[in-house]
Amino acid sequence: MRYFTSRGGVALLLLVVVPLLVLVIPLTTARSASPGSYTALLAAAKEEGKIVVSGPNFDPDDVKVLEREFKKRFGFPVQVISDPGHVRELPARVAGGAKYDVINGSGITAGQIDELVGLQQVDWSIFPEEGFPGIMDNYADRSRPGIPCLLYFRFTWAFVYNTEMLSPKELPRRMEDLTDPKWKGRFVLSDLAVPLDMLALQWDYEEGKRRMVDLARRLKANNPILASGGSPGAVAKVIAGEASIAAAAFGSAMGPIDKGAPIALWPFKEPEVGATRAMQPGLSMNICTVKNAPHPNMAQLFTAWLSTQLPAEVAVNRGHFRPFREGDTSFIAKFYREHGITKDQFLTHVNEAQEKQRKDVYTEAAKIYAGLQK
Repeated sequence: MRYFTSRGGVALLLLVVVPLLVLVIPLTTARSASPGSYTALLAAAKEEGKIVVSGPNFDPDDVKVLEREFKKRFGFPVQVISDPGHVRELPARVAGGAKYDVINGSGITAGQIDELVGLQQVDWSIFPEEGFPGIMDNYADRSRPGIPCLLYFRFTWAFVYNTEMLSPKELPRRMEDLTDPKWKGRFVLSDLAVPLDMLALQWDYEEGKRRMVDLARRLKANNPILASGGSPGAVAKVIAGEASIAAAAFGSAMGPIDKGAPIALWPFKEPEVGATRAMQPGLSMNICTVKNAPHPNMAQLFTAWLSTQLPAEVAVNRGHFRPFREGDTSFIAKFYREHGITKDQFLTHVNEAQEKQRKDVYTEAAKIYAGLQK
């Protein structure tokens, strides 16, 4: 201690400490503005100013809302370029060279994009919880553990019926009921063969596939009206009165219902005979940042924002909800509560084996619907 109280000791101490301070201050400043920080990401996203999205299929009204609400939330604009194609076409477009910043899809689709061009590994923890509520929960809830995505939304299938053609007491309780001769030629099926693929998850692989492929044959034999383009096409036919009822994605009916279309929703009411799991067919969708994206910083910011704070107008229009968490107050959650259906009664794939089960049932059932397989 005596050494450092001498004049020479003080000089020596200054020679040691001052250079250290000079080194520490720049290093500290560099860390706070590192590429991994939220502040640096915001600045870089502002410079990019654009996002190219595929999978959500936002229509022009959605795009206007997204651009308006993004600027309101972050204080700077973004130009949203939305690919209008269906998510099922996404892998082929990427394989053909299409470049995207952000994609959405099931675990199957996300896995395909990861294999084709890669998905960006992102440290989602840099996004503050107060500004992006539940972001780490959404990371934990992605539909496949191996992908670096966030839960975007969950949705489900239900019956959509024309209220001018059917009353609630006439409605079926399960897909099996549509094989009854009284429904011959009066119902719509999507050419995508959903939700039979999800309903197969009520059993193990072999049993689920056998039952749902057989059901596809019996439904086809009852002269359904086939709709192209998935659930929106099926709902459009019910609205037009071409058929009285369809099995369709919940969200495809919500926009038309809000606009006064003469349709209503009806849930699946009973499990299939011998089922060992719940009966409400659902699907978890992920939102992911593409590796080597044209606008990488905006891609991360936009992905985090959509996963946690999707504007309500877009959510209603697209049927994009996260309805199966405790305390949820969305329309879809309220609907199922009114019918006595809990979140534990929803089917969704939870691993790659179940993804394969879904895909195999979907492929065979779609061939049967199209008349390519007996």
